[in-house]
Amino acid sequence: MIIRIPLYSTLAKIILKFNPFKNILVMCLGYNEDYEYYTELVWEDDKCLEFYDRETYSKFALWICFNR
Repeated sequence: MIIRIPLYSTLAKIILKFNPFKNILVMCLGYNEDYEYYTELVWEDDKCLEFYDRETYSKFALWICFNR
């Protein structure tokens, strides 16, 4: 079971930076030019991501996975 919650970019960045849980994922729609699917973000790899560029990264979401 997965719960999907839309996020503002500022909140997505804060949660991504301080998230200690493996079952809570910060996801981004349109990452790496994949405009149809969400991609999981990882702080070590994506800390330089332009979170405030709404044209390129239009949607962020918090996914809570209960069976992970």
